[in-house]
Amino acid sequence: MKWNYMNWSYPRAQAKCQHRTISLFCAIQCWIHGWDGIRISRTQLERMLALEKFKTSRVDWMQQDFSELFPYQRQYCPPFPSFELSRRAFKDQPVIGEFETPEQSNSDNIDALGSRFLPSFADGNNETECMLISYLWLLANGRISPHWLSPSSAEKGESGAFSV
Repeated sequence: MKWNYMNWSYPRAQAKCQHRTISLFCAIQCWIHGWDGIRISRTQLERMLALEKFKTSRVDWMQQDFSELFPYQRQYCPPFPSFELSRRAFKDQPVIGEFETPEQSNSDNIDALGSRFLPSFADGNNETECMLISYLWLLANGRISPHWLSPSSAEKGESGAFSV
């Protein structure tokens, strides 16, 4: 299916990008930990999307966009909307991990080149979304390891970043 920007409203297109970023981050975390799926709470979604209220249409969009990488989904309560996302059917009892909201890494956890690309968050944008985008960009460009945001890597003193 080809995505035509002319057929989408700006809020929908922006939401789709946000949801895909979250979904890709979740897929990487599942891969790192050996999980089949991941659980995301409403509080985490509020923080990542910089929203306080979720309209029904936004929840429908999330489900639609998350299904690209996680075809099996269910909402759990409380509070609505909180999701369990899985690549395997729930009847198969997949291993579901808990989503950990990433924090901006300290300077000891990244090389000089990578630190230039991290956002400063001074402009008041959603810092969690900026962190996810920075992480995915650095990962796609081979500047960091997928484990870079992993608490276990930080505890072991591993930076995960290449020395340049």
